[in-house]
Amino acid sequence: MVRDKQARNTREEIVAAASRLFLERGYARTSVAEIAAAAQVAVNTVYTSVGGKPDLMRAIVESSTGDEAIAASLEEIRHSGDPRETLFALGKGTGEVSRRRWAGLNILLDNRFADPVVAELAEAAMRVYRERLDSVCDHLIELGGVKPELSRDTVAQIVEFYFGPAAWRSVRALGWGWEHAENWLAEQACQALLD
Repeated sequence: MVRDKQARNTREEIVAAASRLFLERGYARTSVAEIAAAAQVAVNTVYTSVGGKPDLMRAIVESSTGDEAIAASLEEIRHSGDPRETLFALGKGTGEVSRRRWAGLNILLDNRFADPVVAELAEAAMRVYRERLDSVCDHLIELGGVKPELSRDTVAQIVEFYFGPAAWRSVRALGWGWEHAENWLAEQACQALLD
């Protein structure tokens, strides 16, 4: 029991160190030895606890896509009976997850061309992100109130435009606070999508 907890803590420290270094230096320019030094463990411990750099990147992605705030946000959205309320809940939810997982998101997007494994992980993570946004699109359409001239594909594209990773990177690059960005993006999405 104690040994399992120590192993989990060591793994978390290694993944956190890898995350910091990948963000600061980039995936390609970071070695496993540097990650081990940053986590204050032996190089062999990195390999036995997590694995090599692709495994470290996979652990960062799994941590981000498995964030419990995602499930909570989607549950809130499923219970929403109003399209406007749904879009504001989506803004709040994607903002919360982006804030919590900002490092992982940036590592993935900034390094997706550095290595084929990272490219594959980025593609898989975006597929999951889009599937979750698609479920929100379906809910919006079921609720009614979406402009009738908009096709299902157009609704999905607009939702991704306002709530996808590129939107969050843009508003953060402008220096906007999280809450301001959440509300502004949701309001713009309402104007683009709703009657």
